[in-house]
Amino acid sequence: MPELPEVETIRKYLNKTILRKRIVNIKVFSKKQFPNNSEEIVGAKILSVKRRAKNLIIELSNEKTLLIHLKLSGQLLWRPKTLNKTTRIVIVFDKGELVFNDLRKFGWIKILNLDQLDLELKKFGPEPFSKDFSIKYLQKVFKKSIRPVKTILLDQEKIAGIGNIYANEALSEAEISPQKPVKALTIEEIKKLRKAILLVLRQGIKYNGASAADKLYLKPDSSNGSYQQHFRIYQKNGEKCKKCNTIIERINLGGRGTFFCPKCQNMSRFRYI
Repeated sequence: MPELPEVETIRKYLNKTILRKRIVNIKVFSKKQFPNNSEEIVGAKILSVKRRAKNLIIELSNEKTLLIHLKLSGQLLWRPKTLNKTTRIVIVFDKGELVFNDLRKFGWIKILNLDQLDLELKKFGPEPFSKDFSIKYLQKVFKKSIRPVKTILLDQEKIAGIGNIYANEALSEAEISPQKPVKALTIEEIKKLRKAILLVLRQGIKYNGASAADKLYLKPDSSNGSYQQHFRIYQKNGEKCKKCNTIIERINLGGRGTFFCPKCQNMSRFRYI
């Protein structure tokens, strides 16, 4: 699933590409993924492309908004050479086309007015790069839960935009066990974790996101991201940890593949409070 760095990469590309272009037609091949009446936005111009959590927000000139979530396998491609069997929606502009592909058909594009958009966005926790994502905020959230720290990092109501890749990467960088009960984190660990989250997200953005083993994430120009070339631990089970040469292990945690170094992220480092 595209996470904050992948969606931010797409946002930056589209903000340079489709700004001020006019929508002239929308071709919908999967109605459940575009449930609204496309005529509501035909003729509107693109004012801006923004991001909140893992969502893209395209503001239109008619006080409507397109809210886009790519879910597990969605792609937004600008003027691809061809359409394919996973093409679900095509937004036709006066110059060019934006194609929404989705292998698994979980993603969607919704037309919302400003009030509806506000309600949708209220569901999410603070953005990692905002001032609200503070040590004090994390202490407040963490002290209320005994859930594993990795599970909390994936909770979009607590922190917006982090998914499985960057949760694994941040915990590796901070040398914290993904299974450690979040309530048991010390203030020093919370500081390390916050710093690690910001670091790996910045690196993800720098390298235009991660096209991991499934290769489902593509940039709008149809090329791959390159953060996967800089993974510390994600999908590296069976390989040696770069810090200590211990073999990286994989477990399932909350139904998600979880990767850790049993030495650097020692499971015995629990300190229950």
